[in-house]
Amino acid sequence: MTNKNKLTRLTLSVALSTILGTTAVLSGCTLSDKQPIRETESVQHVSAFVDVESLFSTSEKKSISMSKDGKWIAFLKMHNGAHNLFVVAADEPDMAPVPVTNLTDSVDSFIWSANHNEIIFSKDHQGNENSQIYKLALNDKTLTASTMTRLTHDDKVDYSLLGQSELDANVLVIAANHLTPERIDYFHLSVNTGKLTQTQTNSVSLFETQLSKSGQVALGLALNADNSRSMYRFTDGRWRKVMTTEPGEILELISFDEQTNTAFVAGSIEGRDKQELIKVDLASKSIETVHRDPENSSDLHHVVFDEQGQPLIVSYYGGKLRNYSLTDTAANALNKIQSRFSQEIEVKVDKINHKEDQWLLTVSFADQPDQKYAYYPAQDKLTGLLNEAPGFDPVLLGDRKSITYTASDGIEIQAYLTLPKNLNKNLPTIVLPHGGPWARDQWGYSSGYFVPVAHYFANRGYAVLQPNFRGSLGFGKRFVQLGEKNWGTGTMQHDLTDGVNYLIEQGIADKQRVGIMGASYGGYAALAGATFTPDVYKAVISYVGPSSLVTLMESFPAHYRPYLGTWYVSVGDPEVARDRADMESRSPINFVDQIKAPLMLVQGANDPRVTQVESDNIARALAAKDHPVEYILAKDEGHGFMKQSNKLASIVAMERFFAKHLGGGTSNKVDPAISAHLDTLRVDIKKL
Repeated sequence: MTNKNKLTRLTLSVALSTILGTTAVLSGCTLSDKQPIRETESVQHVSAFVDVESLFSTSEKKSISMSKDGKWIAFLKMHNGAHNLFVVAADEPDMAPVPVTNLTDSVDSFIWSANHNEIIFSKDHQGNENSQIYKLALNDKTLTASTMTRLTHDDKVDYSLLGQSELDANVLVIAANHLTPERIDYFHLSVNTGKLTQTQTNSVSLFETQLSKSGQVALGLALNADNSRSMYRFTDGRWRKVMTTEPGEILELISFDEQTNTAFVAGSIEGRDKQELIKVDLASKSIETVHRDPENSSDLHHVVFDEQGQPLIVSYYGGKLRNYSLTDTAANALNKIQSRFSQEIEVKVDKINHKEDQWLLTVSFADQPDQKYAYYPAQDKLTGLLNEAPGFDPVLLGDRKSITYTASDGIEIQAYLTLPKNLNKNLPTIVLPHGGPWARDQWGYSSGYFVPVAHYFANRGYAVLQPNFRGSLGFGKRFVQLGEKNWGTGTMQHDLTDGVNYLIEQGIADKQRVGIMGASYGGYAALAGATFTPDVYKAVISYVGPSSLVTLMESFPAHYRPYLGTWYVSVGDPEVARDRADMESRSPINFVDQIKAPLMLVQGANDPRVTQVESDNIARALAAKDHPVEYILAKDEGHGFMKQSNKLASIVAMERFFAKHLGGGTSNKVDPAISAHLDTLRVDIKKL
């Protein structure tokens, strides 16, 4: 939909974006013998426990993509301990897919090249987020990789693939701080020679782009220091400003039409609260709303375009995905797709191949991984793309639903509640705030790392609450602004506490058995819960969570600096004395004496966003007090664990920790190799 480079992911959010998969075998489990289940003895009613390796599997396929000639299907799957590329013939989907890479570091992303039988992919080294670009040439007959060529060669630089020139398939468009560490510029990278040639200097600090057919950045967005955004058009060799929003207004690029010099954007500008689909005339700088949420409750989520580049289907996301067709033909096609499924689903039209009259779809479920389909409207034909039944029984997972509750100051909070099957009273409970915080949780099983985690703990007898607290995206501009300077001790944290109180009032949560766990911002919220509301939580897990807002901000690398306007407004600028004092007052590291609950820390040693010092510091402080703390450290990971061995070991550690302190279920049949690997990740905090 948009040629966004990785700056959007890295600088506007610290969300954890890996997805855990599923596979194959169920094994029997028993209750932990370390702490009895109280009153309802909830876990005893679970018919069988899901084994960690079946729920977080190596078999799930990610990023399924068809080659431009329709001949091959490529996808990512666990192999050799990391996500590697696999290929299978599109007309023989029952054949065994062939791994075409054998890497020990995961492939992060890939595209099918316009060149025949060629894939372009990117990967970093052990989570350091300095991605390098590679070319993979496939053998047409044997379905193997004949050559793999590394095209970029500076391990200290993060190279982001923006796209491929439509006029010359041997030209890739790259964004990188290759010349100047403080600035992300634009380059052409030759697929044939690996030569990198600068095409444009990013003097206006763009973080989101649209390309021309020749592979130049034609349109871009800059994030300003005051948290406003500016749109620039590149014409006559220079950047020309099209518009600037008010501070806090959101503007996102969706599409660009070079011929008509127009763009479609998502925007909450000029008095709008929710992001609407807006058409911009780049010459006259005029704008018009093309579509807004009929329910006036959600931001624009997704747009599908017709062959002329006009909107065909517009989607919004509240508790679930809502699609609005702009033609009767599209509405009829969506209805026919929906009628093929008897269970509750979401249908997202990812894109349409108009030349082949083919719709590429993602179908999401609450309790099993996404499925991919190709739909041919003219024939009313729906074809699955490498879909397999999950390796676990979905009946064993939790009941997941969207709920709303009212915060103590009257603001409505949307959340997801996952409960054990047939259990809804007096349960041990885990609050699971998302990362970002400029992100949001969704309904579908494959929508984020922590949805399978929520099901895993529901299967162990826990209620799991995932609130879209203030500051979360998708609910309008005002909802985001209500989170500004409200980290830790303000309304963002109160929304979590109010969610706990709601579940207690409903009789769902046992007040004496509430824990909190989160990653990135969610890890910070977990630490804030431990320090600022110490009587609410009885067990706390912080996964790559910052313990100090000051050191978090000061750790950002130089090329992040032009993009921190949102951070300065929402968190503070440590170089401003007043802000620094406020940030210190919201930093859990300064209030460790208030912590009552046992704590677990999970950290990647190579994390460039939330560095190891954040976990080390709070571990040392707690060790000095002889406070119960467990520390899991993976030396070959970054901002979230990607390697299968580390994923499984960390989840087992979390399971045992919560079972010990909250009384939920835990397996006694964990693979000894997982337990042995977990032992290698444990840190002796007395030696820090």
